[in-house]
Amino acid sequence: METCENHPVEDVFGDEICSNDVYFIFGNDVVLEGNLKTYLIGNQQVSCYRAV
Repeated sequence: METCENHPVEDVFGDEICSNDVYFIFGNDVVLEGNLKTYLIGNQQVSCYRAV
């Protein structure tokens, strides 16, 4: 597995960040794209809606 020195090792949920993963940084918090909704609702109190 290729290691990359220029990105964080894991996100705030403990999930490993691998090459080509998309992640977001909120202050000191790093969040993988797949965890973004959970982070925004739980940590930033953002409301989330689904249109039907």
